[in-house]
Amino acid sequence: MARSPRRRRSGRPTPMRKGHVQANADPIELTIDLVGGRGDGVGHAEVKLGWETQRRSVFVPYTLPGERVRARPEADRGEGVFASPMELLEVSPDRVEPPCPHFMTCGGCALQHWADDPYAAWKAEQVRGHLRRVGLGEVEVAETVRAQPGTRRRADLSARRLTTGTVMGFHERQGNRIVDVAECPVLEPALQAVLPAFRSALEQRLPGAASADLLLALLDTGVDALLVLPDHPDLAAREAWAALAESLDLARLSVRRAGEGHDRTEPLAARRAATVRFGGIDVTPPAGGFLQATRSGEAAIRDAVAAAAEGAGRRIDLFSGIGTLALPLAAGGPVVAADGDARAIAALRAAADAAGIGDRLATEVRDLFARPFEGAELVGVDLAVFDPPRAGAKAQAEALAASTVPTVVAVSCNPATFARDARILIDGGYRLDRVLPIDQFLWSPHIELVAVLRR
Repeated sequence: MARSPRRRRSGRPTPMRKGHVQANADPIELTIDLVGGRGDGVGHAEVKLGWETQRRSVFVPYTLPGERVRARPEADRGEGVFASPMELLEVSPDRVEPPCPHFMTCGGCALQHWADDPYAAWKAEQVRGHLRRVGLGEVEVAETVRAQPGTRRRADLSARRLTTGTVMGFHERQGNRIVDVAECPVLEPALQAVLPAFRSALEQRLPGAASADLLLALLDTGVDALLVLPDHPDLAAREAWAALAESLDLARLSVRRAGEGHDRTEPLAARRAATVRFGGIDVTPPAGGFLQATRSGEAAIRDAVAAAAEGAGRRIDLFSGIGTLALPLAAGGPVVAADGDARAIAALRAAADAAGIGDRLATEVRDLFARPFEGAELVGVDLAVFDPPRAGAKAQAEALAASTVPTVVAVSCNPATFARDARILIDGGYRLDRVLPIDQFLWSPHIELVAVLRR
């Protein structure tokens, strides 16, 4: 009697299933045609997927247009195959020496190997490409406002206690391993200067195999730090952290236990006012709260909004945060500022009241995704500004498209969702004349932008 074939162990995938990239697949050679939206070089090649060979788009990180590369296929993303670079066979004249020793291990930057001019042109082209996809290819895209190295004023770092010591830095590309960052050419020097002391302190106080996060921001009055720890520090640890804040001359040091909400954040050391100034008014942001990534980027956004607001009476600032735009806008007319973050609105409210402009600036905590400003709330509004997260503001754009607001300013950190929202507004009767790209996220695939739409 013939024995039945042994079945494969449950849960173990067959390496030859259709569409599967085999482990240790044979290398392929291809020429890179362009850099895609994630910062990877994109070319085309014959790739073996399961038992079939298909011609597919192939994404190879850290490569440039015109380069010939040998790469190993790793995974099928659906829109193309991801491959890890193995060898550069032909090198682009636009390739430069990366300024950071952690490049290609740290996941924070994707494009340090690209010369400045083609890199800047590519950033603007990302905006143009998304506009073309929604039928707005004729819109003028202005010259990109550039951030310089050493100007990023906020950073979220991770730390982990290992048997060999404590590592602190940023996660590797598409992975959970923390790259121990000794230097970062993107960060403001004042932030980089505190990293060694925090790494040393975490080495002493983190239990074995434990993790922590360190959120840093450079405010106008100094460095603001938030520690997210595996447990609440005891009295001795609190005293040690406060001493560290003193030695580093921090403006403020706060702490929160991992897994707890922002409302459980508490200050460990408040050595002086932790403030940032908008429109001549000091605001104390919540610890770990949102701040525009660079001062130059913030200034470019503020100036573009101010130019659009000239002559406007009533203004609304949606997704206002702590008042980056609302406070400067209040100098020229009454403003309503709304955001879903109650801590941010509380900080804005306190700043406006302390400055004596409470009668010109109304605030509201509101989920603008679920409850956008619409209908009668928009009657009589002369200027609407919205600056949403990466998901965009589809519901709010639809409400504005149905309104009579004469001028809308869209600020966005995601050109894809901006293009969708702009198309909604244009279909509702607005005109988009010009888009200003702002490269706040140096050497990453991300880009900010400001656009003015008028009826």
